[in-house]
Amino acid sequence: MFNPEYESGENVTEEETGFSEKELDLDIEVRAGEWQNLKRFNAYKKRSRQGKIIVTYQAVSNRLNQLVALYYKLVRDEPTKGVRMLAELKHLRVIQDVLLNCLIWEPQGELEERMVPKEVWDLIR
Repeated sequence: MFNPEYESGENVTEEETGFSEKELDLDIEVRAGEWQNLKRFNAYKKRSRQGKIIVTYQAVSNRLNQLVALYYKLVRDEPTKGVRMLAELKHLRVIQDVLLNCLIWEPQGELEERMVPKEVWDLIR
């Protein structure tokens, strides 16, 4: 049966959609690549450690993709302008590698604080 309220999105509860406004805000932040701001979201804080690792990895990957596109545009005209951005790209790649390792170690119960850089541990603990 057709229900115009449901089709328009009016009076649809979070349980019906499975996605809350808080989750939407977090998703927007992840798509924007704002990985360092994730822990200010309650939807992020409520996730398991593995969930936090995955979301952080997604955000870092999105930031890397954005910066790579900008880097190519920047160095195409003036190669010397990309030095700082290249350093940031290298830093993000290291963070991405650490997060991948965390995804392996966490389910096995082997992930420990001493194994992870502080800036990453502060996000995923």
